Amino acid sequence: MPSTHEISISSYTHARQLPDFVFSTLEANRIDANVILPLLRKSSDSERSNLPISFNQLWLCCISYDSSITGTVDMVLSCTENELGKYPIFIVPTWPRSLWTRNSLEVRLRKLAEALFKSVPRERVYSVFAPDIIVSLFSQQWSELAGVSINNEPYYAARLLSCTAVIPQPSTLPPFGTCRLADTADTKTVAKLCRRFSEESEPFVLEREGAFKEARLLISKEQVWVHCVSGKITCIAAFTRNTADTATITKVYTHRSWRRQGCAKRLVREVTEHLLGTGRSEVVLYVAHNNGSAAKVYESVGFVEPDGAVAIGHSVKWTEVGFDRNFVELGHW
Repeated sequence: MPSTHEISISSYTHARQLPDFVFSTLEANRIDANVILPLLRKSSDSERSNLPISFNQLWLCCISYDSSITGTVDMVLSCTENELGKYPIFIVPTWPRSLWTRNSLEVRLRKLAEALFKSVPRERVYSVFAPDIIVSLFSQQWSELAGVSINNEPYYAARLLSCTAVIPQPSTLPPFGTCRLADTADTKTVAKLCRRFSEESEPFVLEREGAFKEARLLISKEQVWVHCVSGKITCIAAFTRNTADTATITKVYTHRSWRRQGCAKRLVREVTEHLLGTGRSEVVLYVAHNNGSAAKVYESVGFVEPDGAVAIGHSVKWTEVGFDRNFVELGHW
């Protein structure tokens, strides 16, 4: 690995500032980069169209220089926000796992933490989401720099899965309900299910108005589908981080009264078929380690760990670690 003095951190507050080779590196790692690349692309398009910018965005790129003039992108960190609030800190590694050592990671993550500390107030960093080993090392370094303790339990611990082809529904499975794109008439019910989803995602619980805001945004952007039985919405599935090649299902929630009846399986299958049908190469999602029932649903549809994940560098296990809520301001994602 390159020595410490050959590693630098480049900081960008506008998407168009990022060099083309950073974009191409993220594109080459688009499955892992699902947490960064969609908003980066959207921001770049908005800037090129001279649309007003109303959010504070920051991207930090860790670049190694050896024989290459442009350098090699090793990691990208994002500190971004959207209409619903501030995202966690996302860190996406973009160089092969075979080159990871504790020392090589610590050197890079220390530089990223120092650059972030100089760029944002400590209350902005309420959590960090990244592959397990990276989030462990970075959170320790951030805790030391910012003087804020790490929460004992992670907010979220999950596997990253992808689907490139949907497993056909068994012909013996009888029809049950219908799946469709949500419309404005569904706003109240979608908001209710968004709020209930958040209540099971401590500490990111939405108030009533926040849930309605999210529902209206999802519906207006055509990013949420519903499963209905006899006109009643039983389940929702949202997909909010999308590029031309990859879509990410970010929320699946079934009303308690309709669980264990196959609603989520039917909806996730329909949504995934729709997203792949738009020409995308894969649909990805995260499933919590402690949510075995959801894992079975996703796997029955065709979601698996990315092909050769460890061999080609995909990071399957991801964790979100939070910091002392007495010193930070929670966001939403």
